[in-house]
Amino acid sequence: MSSIGTRRSISPGWWAALLVVLITGLIVMTVVLFTGSYQRYVDVILTSDRSGLVMEPGAKVKMRGVQIGEVGDISPGSNQATLQLRLYPSAVAAIPANVHAEIKATTAFGAKYVDLIAPPNPSPARLTAGAKLMSDNVTTEVNTVFQSLSGVLQSVDPAKLNATLGAVSSALRGRGDELGRTLDDANAVLFGVNPQMPTVQEDVQALGAASGAYSGAAQDILSILDAGGVTATTVTERQTHLDAALMSAIGLSQTGIDVLGSNQDALVTSVNILEPTTDLLMKYNPTYTCLLVGAKWFLDNGLYDVTGGTDHKSVILDAGILPGDNAYQYPKHLPKVNASGGPGGKPGCGSLPDPSAAYPVKQLVTDTGWGANPGDLPTTPTLGDPSFIDFLFGNAVGGR
Repeated sequence: MSSIGTRRSISPGWWAALLVVLITGLIVMTVVLFTGSYQRYVDVILTSDRSGLVMEPGAKVKMRGVQIGEVGDISPGSNQATLQLRLYPSAVAAIPANVHAEIKATTAFGAKYVDLIAPPNPSPARLTAGAKLMSDNVTTEVNTVFQSLSGVLQSVDPAKLNATLGAVSSALRGRGDELGRTLDDANAVLFGVNPQMPTVQEDVQALGAASGAYSGAAQDILSILDAGGVTATTVTERQTHLDAALMSAIGLSQTGIDVLGSNQDALVTSVNILEPTTDLLMKYNPTYTCLLVGAKWFLDNGLYDVTGGTDHKSVILDAGILPGDNAYQYPKHLPKVNASGGPGGKPGCGSLPDPSAAYPVKQLVTDTGWGANPGDLPTTPTLGDPSFIDFLFGNAVGGR
């Protein structure tokens, strides 16, 4: 009896209220689970040139084909769009900080989604809240293709297109075998070219470097071309004078040919005659420099004092009178020239060009004079033979 009374103490109204609360809780839980309001996310900002046509909040964010979050707010702009990516915290711990992002579509007309792509060299740092990513590309929509195609079709005249297609059809009609052989030959050419593509790629890369060099020198090249244009204009304006100069040059060359051609034997003979003289000048070539530099040294170091100073009006000399030589007799008095100022009998500078630094001369050969034999040299001073007295008074006075 007591248990029956206790069971009847809960009124049916409470059971109804409990049922309403239970149903309400199920509805709220269903809404929360559906909307994901209880889910915690890590917000990341994605910037793209555009978001695409079918990109809406709630779109999936995937990585390696697995959903790791969803798209939150989308903020379109004039130059770019900004997407808020709401990523699962459990997935963020495995995403490197240098991850790439692309906006793709499941099909040609399907909705867009964000695909995160792991880089070849993942960073040890991980993606954090507030990080900013840049989309590499956005899949081209079909409407973009249709829009471009529509623009092309609007620009093409249908009549001209029909005529062009008709001409192409007429040109290809009955030439199937030739076209097939052409395609086979093109395939053979491509088959031979394909192994050389790495070389072609290297050449293209080298062409890029060369283009960079020419780009840096573009202004100089333009300046040269500009100057060349001015020169060309000047030559064009002075064309008459240039023709006259060329005609004069032709006349001068013809005159030179006439003069030199008729005298070529004499010129050759003159050159051959000058050869000993030029050889002698070449032999004494080292002494020329010594002479000129030594003269400059004397002018700078006291020669003015000997010649009377800078006024050049007097000369200081220490002179005396000596008895004269006998009259010249051939071949008795042939000159003897064996002097040499350098080692080995070669021409030398002696104490020049700087006598103060190269004095005394280390080697100087002075084998000069007259007479081939030592007995021919005079032993005592004489007034000459015949002497001046013989000319005046005769041999009686002179004792001869």
